Amino acid sequence: CDAPDDELLLTDWLNAIVFEMATRKMLFGRFKVELVDHRLQGWMSGEPVDILRHQPAVEVKGATFTELLVRQDQQGGWVAQCVVDV
Repeated sequence: CDAPDDELLLTDWLNAIVFEMATRKMLFGRFKVELVDHRLQGWMSGEPVDILRHQPAVEVKGATFTELLVRQDQQGGWVAQCVVDV
């Protein structure tokens, strides 16, 4: 994903994950992300949805700009948040 700022990059990446979940009918639980100059390259792994095992309560439709935040904390870690549509 490419975007002019980290906040848009987060929503683009989350929406790409939502698309993959919907089209592949999978849940993803492991992620590796590299972020350089507003360009994100990521890898994810997961497993096919099993309705009996996973019991999904809602289907995420997409990431929104509501409460959108990406920042580095004082310890050098990253904080990212946004509200998703369901």
